[in-house]
Amino acid sequence: MHQIYAHAGRPHAARHRTQHPIPAPMTPHANAVHAERAWRQPDVDIERADRAVIASHWLEHGTQPREHTAQGARGYYVASLYMRSTQLSLSADAHEVHRGELRAGSFHVSAPGQRVCARFEAPCEILHLHLTETFVRRMAIAADALHLLGVMGEAAPTHDGVIEQLGRALLAADDKMCGWQYAERVAAPIITRYFHLLGQAHLQAAEPRRIALPRWRLQRVHAHVEQHLGGPVTLSDMATAAGLSPMHFAAQFRVATGQRPHDYLLQCRVDRAKTLLATTDRSLIDVTLEVGFCTQAHFTTVFKRFTGTTPHLWRRRNYHGTPAEATAASATIHSLRPARQA
Repeated sequence: MHQIYAHAGRPHAARHRTQHPIPAPMTPHANAVHAERAWRQPDVDIERADRAVIASHWLEHGTQPREHTAQGARGYYVASLYMRSTQLSLSADAHEVHRGELRAGSFHVSAPGQRVCARFEAPCEILHLHLTETFVRRMAIAADALHLLGVMGEAAPTHDGVIEQLGRALLAADDKMCGWQYAERVAAPIITRYFHLLGQAHLQAAEPRRIALPRWRLQRVHAHVEQHLGGPVTLSDMATAAGLSPMHFAAQFRVATGQRPHDYLLQCRVDRAKTLLATTDRSLIDVTLEVGFCTQAHFTTVFKRFTGTTPHLWRRRNYHGTPAEATAASATIHSLRPARQA
């Protein structure tokens, strides 16, 4: 009897094992967050991965001083979120951006191709977000912060509790949470929030001083814009003409004139277009290209934003075939002066 029950019991045990297999060990962050083979270097090929966002995690427990250097991948910003406080010296392209203690929740962004060096003197834990230029530009447009793209790689680390909590949520994700797409969904509010903080920092840095740009600097900016109006003009180009860093120039220009540099550039393009529309018979596409726009649709959108009407209707109301409008438009552009202080 006992043998029969014993014999019958073995298949039952086998069936039980088949129905309830032992689960395989899970790998934390297998898809949402990658490990790093070296500092700021995920264990995937960034340039071949074809992802807008790649998140990676770096953790060191050592207390002895150590140095790391990394060259940014082409076409990718690298955002660093420090998950624990540490001591370090940080530089980007040989320009020192921080020295001393960096609190947990500190956030720093380096530009594509920048060479970043760090000397750590304490344990560290960092979440790195490798972000395509297209992704960052999309976030800048959503945050109305295109004028800040040129200064992202020069800004010092900032500290923010909201960004820290978003980063911890990403690190807590496992491979059931939508994989790498989850990293992109978390990175979007992080970068949008960063643009908001960066814009606030610029205004706060400029407001206490209330120093307008000297007229000679404004004239140099105007001359550069006028000379290159038909081609690309970047914030860095305008800052170089003024003899200032992009961050310093953007803040002081807005305090001095009440305009962002990009808005001033668009205003100059529209003023030149008005001159051409009022005094020549050139086609709209010719005028579009002459004043630096790539498409007639974009030109029409910007023109209507500044004038309240389309280029075609504006020409019908203002065409007179004389250079008088050229003088008026030129005077409008040359009126760029420091704003009066209250």
